Amino acid sequence: IVALLNVDSKFVKYFFYSILVCFTVLIFDGFYQYFFEENILGWPLGGRVTSFFGEEKILGSYITRLWPIFFAVFILLFKKKNNLFYFVILIFILSEVLIFLSGERTAFFYINFSALFVILLSQKLLKLRLVILSISILLIVIISVINPSAKNRIIDYTLNQMIYNPKELKDLAKASITGSIIQNEKKKYEVIYIFSMQHTHHYLSAYRMFLDNKILGVGVKNFRNFCHVEKYKESRFSCSSHPHNTYIQILAETGIIGFLYLITILILFCKFIFTHILYKTRGKQYFNDFEICVLSGIAIYLWPFIPTGNIFNNWLNIAMILNLPFLIWSRNLIKT
Repeated sequence: IVALLNVDSKFVKYFFYSILVCFTVLIFDGFYQYFFEENILGWPLGGRVTSFFGEEKILGSYITRLWPIFFAVFILLFKKKNNLFYFVILIFILSEVLIFLSGERTAFFYINFSALFVILLSQKLLKLRLVILSISILLIVIISVINPSAKNRIIDYTLNQMIYNPKELKDLAKASITGSIIQNEKKKYEVIYIFSMQHTHHYLSAYRMFLDNKILGVGVKNFRNFCHVEKYKESRFSCSSHPHNTYIQILAETGIIGFLYLITILILFCKFIFTHILYKTRGKQYFNDFEICVLSGIAIYLWPFIPTGNIFNNWLNIAMILNLPFLIWSRNLIKT
């Protein structure tokens, strides 16, 4: 991609219009599915908006991960306001609303985290990004008032998962939860989990695997094979294809050696962002606004305190790595 950017000046435009077509089609189909309970191909809603992704509930993740680079290329190409400019702004607004409707909580956090990143660190994008964010939040509030079920998974369900109040002891017995919940006839105790009971039990199982395999871990994509082992198991909810957190997964599956690579990248990223903040306080900039948008796409991958997909999933890595050539290309332009 860096080579293409250097050789063909039109490549950025080709890239922009490709993403624009993808977003436009997904937004049209996603809202169609939300309002008519099936998409244009007749695929049913199934509780969550997925558009052409069907049974794979990754619509929100797909949009969120491409949003920063899409926005970055947009501000690079559009210096003047015209009809297409306002159309793309509408696409940005509706895409944020669609992420909310997809019910993907991590994706919804990421898009807002990315927005905050750009608002705080950019030089000239504060107003534009704030307007897009504000209008999308307003639409989300309106939709939530008209249809309260739209916010159930993002807000209500999340809070219910994080604080579990056992009302029926029979359900606890069936769940085979070990430890953690104190039974008392007179009082009801609440147990606070990290995101949810399932997530907490994934993390505990992964941590136990790390303790037994500190140097090299249990092997890439092997969490799913070891979570059934009794000494790693917290409950019947312990197992999954991955532990749903990048840092915990790297520790469990690749040990300290693998974790050193990831933590080094995080430290370097924080160092560069801190340098940019120092420059900003002096009225200068270390990264330009285009690069800040690209970096916001990388930042969502490096944020440690959120449930995540499988770090070894191909499409997730492709979407993240897609930011790097544009960053390299931009830094090279500055040097020359």
